[in-house]
Amino acid sequence: MTPVRFTRGSREMFALHLPARPTGAAARAVVLCNPFGQEAIRAHRLYRILGQRLAATGVEVLQFDYHGTGDSAGEDGDFDLDGAVLDTVAAASLLRDRAGVRDVSFVGLRLGAGIAALAARQQPRGNVRLVLIDPVVDGAAYLRDLRTAHARALTQIYGARWRASAALRKLLQPSRDGREALGFELGEALCMQLAERLRADARWWSTDLATLLLSPDEQLCANWARGREGGRLEIVRVDDAIDWATNSALNTALVPMSSVQSILRFMAGESPRA
Repeated sequence: MTPVRFTRGSREMFALHLPARPTGAAARAVVLCNPFGQEAIRAHRLYRILGQRLAATGVEVLQFDYHGTGDSAGEDGDFDLDGAVLDTVAAASLLRDRAGVRDVSFVGLRLGAGIAALAARQQPRGNVRLVLIDPVVDGAAYLRDLRTAHARALTQIYGARWRASAALRKLLQPSRDGREALGFELGEALCMQLAERLRADARWWSTDLATLLLSPDEQLCANWARGREGGRLEIVRVDDAIDWATNSALNTALVPMSSVQSILRFMAGESPRA
């Protein structure tokens, strides 16, 4: 595992490169795209295990933090969807150069899935694969869910004091603009772009890439398959209905191994189903 600093213009980012274990097969490469906020914290263990397993099967792996997140430069409020997509494109270029490969695939969870899908659309067509884990496909609904989770967390933390003390609510929630989600700032640009770019009534994802969708949502799986135009699409309905957007279980290690195995098989060109 090699730490790497790279830049896109004035944006400085931090990455970890996991070199592939030699297998004798043609080199492959994957960028892991983080989700947002608390979801990124809860997904940390999953991404670590997935990266290690991919590298062990001969896949070059790059995991990185978007500008304004994690160990990269910038503040919370600097994070936005468009910037994260371009950061991901830059990360793919970095991995392509370091690994000496032509094609880079993408794996993303929740908002990271949307970022991965939008970045994959900007890649030269080739043997590019896309894995979407419980993806955010409706940006406006996602924002509402984040704000609901934030309000619920405040109520749980302070209990009766939260309901009874207007002074406490004013101190910890001075405005009603919903610009915080479980300790992470929701910047104005991010909120606008989520609503505009990830629209429930638009197919903003590419339909000509080999894609694996992992989701516990039956309706989402059905909607995703409807109207598909070309490209290999694999849909695996998983039983792991995980609440990723919570700060109430920070010490839990969430690694749905059935999903990890599906991803490994898909990246190897096999059926993702056991």
